[in-house]
Amino acid sequence: MSVRTVFHSAIVSTATFGLLICGFQPAMGVERRDSGQDDVRRVELFEAMKNGDIEVKFVPRDAARANLLVENKTKKPLHIQLPDAFAAVPVQAQFGGGMGGGGMGGMGGGGMGGMGGGMGGGMAQGMGGGMGGMGGGGMGGMGGGGMGGMGGGGGFMRVAAEKRHKVALTTVCLEHGKPDPNPKIPYTIIPIEQFTQDPSVIELCTHLGYGRVPQNTAQAAAWHLMDKMSWQELASKNRRESAYTGNTPFFNGNELRAAMSVVQYVSKDEPAVQVSLADDYTSAE
Repeated sequence: MSVRTVFHSAIVSTATFGLLICGFQPAMGVERRDSGQDDVRRVELFEAMKNGDIEVKFVPRDAARANLLVENKTKKPLHIQLPDAFAAVPVQAQFGGGMGGGGMGGMGGGGMGGMGGGMGGGMAQGMGGGMGGMGGGGMGGMGGGGMGGMGGGGGFMRVAAEKRHKVALTTVCLEHGKPDPNPKIPYTIIPIEQFTQDPSVIELCTHLGYGRVPQNTAQAAAWHLMDKMSWQELASKNRRESAYTGNTPFFNGNELRAAMSVVQYVSKDEPAVQVSLADDYTSAE
């Protein structure tokens, strides 16, 4: 299956996957037009956060979904440029708490790039997503997706003066083996380049945000790229295990085959994968 087919299938299957493949879906209406267009300020999301123009809260609902609350702290409406992809990390991780070596330990290459799977300290997984597919007011996904969909890179949202908007995000986890994100763990959104500089992961998150890849397919690809999990390991991973009702695989065969195509596509130079999953799914499918 080609990645073009995967992207097409993701788009036409919206009725089946709902929010999970739609990237950022507005949970509250985002204004498309403000009175007094000349007073609208144009700002970039992370720069506006740094300058105190907006207050942003990132609340994970679970490993695959999150809410982003954006509050305009200024007296003028804001036209906020959104990133194609982003990451979200536990607040303790942002400030280096519980990690060896200072900063965000367990990373290769220094800084916060090239993480490959660990922040140390046993804290919850980092998440990625995108803010694509927004048109004129919405956002994309967690640990993976983006906020594009506008042509020219990135989406946008308008927030009226001193108002707050909430948008629903589709996300993937980027650190296999850590506890899953949940609403009780405070997270913060950061530029994805501060979490990983792997262009394949960044592109994967962008495609998730645009709704081109289903969430569970993107999750398999993310763990393969970030945590170096083999396709056989992913095929044998169970979502639930029970001696009474049997095991529930985390991924089905179609999702893994699609993830292989996606990884090959975003990796550009990675050779075609020749892996048989038949044995793993004889009893599952």
